[in-house]
Amino acid sequence: MLLGSQSNFAWITAGGHSHIALGEESGVALVLVTTSDAYLLTTNIELQRLLDEEVPDESFTTVEYPWHDQQAPERLVTELCDTSQAISDLGAMGLPRAPEDIVELRRVLLEPELDRYRALGRAAGKALETACREAALGDTELDVAARLSFECLKEGVLPLVNLVAADDRIARYRHPLPTRNALSGTLLAAVTGRRHGLHASATRMVTFGAVDDDLEARRRSVARVDARFILASTPGRSLGEVLDDGIREYASEAFQDDWKLHHQGGLTGYAGREVLATPGSTYGLKANQALAWNPSITRVKSEDTILVTDDDHEVITRTGEWPEEEVEIDNRTVVRPAFLKR
Repeated sequence: MLLGSQSNFAWITAGGHSHIALGEESGVALVLVTTSDAYLLTTNIELQRLLDEEVPDESFTTVEYPWHDQQAPERLVTELCDTSQAISDLGAMGLPRAPEDIVELRRVLLEPELDRYRALGRAAGKALETACREAALGDTELDVAARLSFECLKEGVLPLVNLVAADDRIARYRHPLPTRNALSGTLLAAVTGRRHGLHASATRMVTFGAVDDDLEARRRSVARVDARFILASTPGRSLGEVLDDGIREYASEAFQDDWKLHHQGGLTGYAGREVLATPGSTYGLKANQALAWNPSITRVKSEDTILVTDDDHEVITRTGEWPEEEVEIDNRTVVRPAFLKR
């Protein structure tokens, strides 16, 4: 199998980065796994850096080719394997595209991946909360987004999703790309950060001055919906079943149609959303998978990244330094973020 996507390169190399340009699906190196060996193919520009900084020592047989030889990758793959028996994650070099269920191999995380994920979650949560704390009245959404990017990059986290909305734009848009709109009262910021190929997502909200009763009631409602999603996410249940629980919670909060206004999240990992939760989805959850639920009710949103274990869940983007509240659902308690009141 020929692996060329940035996500699969990170997975197969235990967290290596193959990107130069983030906007491309493929990276600057290929991994070819055969029945007898695993090869790292890349140009003379990239090889030494990858060996020094990205790829575990002695894990791969390296194959270098000149950057200007555009035909080299296909020629080398043909030499190294029987292409009539090969597949490619991106369908490269005329090889058949790998079946979709290949990615299932990366969705159940091993212990070293869980450790990397926990560290990423802490870093992404810290970056987001620092940017929110430093926001000031009169800042534009772009100012806040710039701080968020800065804080992420300081931690080696790539802010692939950087959403910021102030005041009225929070209610108008579920995916608010930052603008020059100036903050005058309420702030929402959301991030999906990537490191070692893994993705961590979280949302936080800040209020300046008194919080009106309607806004606070909505925040409590969306926190209960989020708590319902989290507690319902147990091994053996399908994403569709978990979504149904969340939809019923929306209805019990008297916001029965708000779930239709934005996707609710789902399985994460080596993609921002490996599998999106949709009605009727039969995808079955397993232990040691990651989820990012992001329920929203007009004016508010709640989001963190969790790890699902055999008998519990772990919120990995929680820092312990943000205002929180305990939400009780069916005699079980989940801690969810509250407003940071300034």
